[in-house]
Amino acid sequence: MYEDAHEKQYVLSILAKNNPGVLLRISGLFSRRCYNILSIVACQTEDAGHSRILIVVSGDDRIVRQVDKQVSKLVDVEKVTVLDRNRATIREHLLVKVARTLQNSEKLVELANVFHANILHVEPNTMTLELTGDAGTINSFIELLNPYGVEQILRTGAMAMEN
Repeated sequence: MYEDAHEKQYVLSILAKNNPGVLLRISGLFSRRCYNILSIVACQTEDAGHSRILIVVSGDDRIVRQVDKQVSKLVDVEKVTVLDRNRATIREHLLVKVARTLQNSEKLVELANVFHANILHVEPNTMTLELTGDAGTINSFIELLNPYGVEQILRTGAMAMEN
């Protein structure tokens, strides 16, 4: 994720009933209050009747407390937790397609090895890599790949779990 020098990023973990439209209602609340969502990840939990929604927002403590209160009022929301980054595992997932030539192929493999990235697919002109890590690691990897010609990036938002 990208940090603004004046704002802190918060990860909200929302447990909600797995009902149609719940994600729309939650994200709509952010839109109506003019809060910007930096990333959002939603999935069914180990219990098919519930979804876990992870939302990364930036702001100050006051804004996060207000968002927490507003989201908690929604009918399908059962629990909202603002995760403590020191007591949570936070990861993102990246798929990146990079231009590949005979000259840079070895270097791309070396970079993948340094970052413990997986090489998913190799074509004569491209290589598709996969990496899971924290935002800083993902950003560094992308930055080092840029000179080789990044053709496409697909990146999840933050996935997080309390330790």
